[in-house]
Amino acid sequence: MHEKIRYFLCGFLMGIADTIPGVSGGTIAFITGIYGKLLATIKSADKEFFQYLFTLKIKKAFFKIPWGFAFPLLLGIGTAIGTLAHVMVMLLKNHADIVWAFFFGLIFSSLLLLLKEVRNSNPHKISSCLFFILGTILSIYISFANPIQLSHSYPVIFFSGFIAICAMILPGISGAFILVLIGQYHYILEAVTTFNLPIIIFFILGCLCGILSFAHVLSACLTHFYHISLAFLSGILAGSLVMLFPFKNEQDFSHQIILFFLIFIGLFIPLFLHFIGNKIYTQKIDKK
Repeated sequence: MHEKIRYFLCGFLMGIADTIPGVSGGTIAFITGIYGKLLATIKSADKEFFQYLFTLKIKKAFFKIPWGFAFPLLLGIGTAIGTLAHVMVMLLKNHADIVWAFFFGLIFSSLLLLLKEVRNSNPHKISSCLFFILGTILSIYISFANPIQLSHSYPVIFFSGFIAICAMILPGISGAFILVLIGQYHYILEAVTTFNLPIIIFFILGCLCGILSFAHVLSACLTHFYHISLAFLSGILAGSLVMLFPFKNEQDFSHQIILFFLIFIGLFIPLFLHFIGNKIYTQKIDKK
């Protein structure tokens, strides 16, 4: 039961992150230690799963998915998006720097932990450095790219879901920000808040196609090129800090103190989770 609650809370945090342009739900999955499990769950919807599904062997298809993990996670994501979409729009409109400050600390701390992992036992240090730089440049380029305005036709909505979900499961690249770049963010958010069913269905279909195809590619990269892939993802995280930097505008001293406090809170959370994770792992080893 404790694990189910944890997965729900992780999903809830991912849902919050996915409504914010500049923050990635994949980053939250990485921070909370469920990223590998997330990719494995997505990959369980494989060729065999669809064979069962299309031959109406629904029970076999159903049990291919680890619902003990997937259901509370999806429930958390759906709950966050459904209940907090209005709140996040209001916060980003009136207090954007407060949101950026918290996530700046969160991502900066996560980046330090990720770079520590990249450095440990890495036989490809030069390649890792190059891919880190490449990831950073790509992330900064996306952050400063000029938005384009596409139509709101059903094929475009499907494409938007496809590309946004691929970004969402990559730590450091914001699916919501990709929607901003292609002129669909406010339209999709409005569709969710007003329950525009046709738009929601086409967007979800695009998300399903995108996530099922891209998760296999990402998982293969992490399996066969572990350190290089982590270095690239670290670069993407590093580049995203440019967009999230909360001191872009002039603020009075008291407001700056609040921002520094929120950065500290954001810094503390991943380090605390990492410490607890190591402690639990050490206790398990000692028991053996």
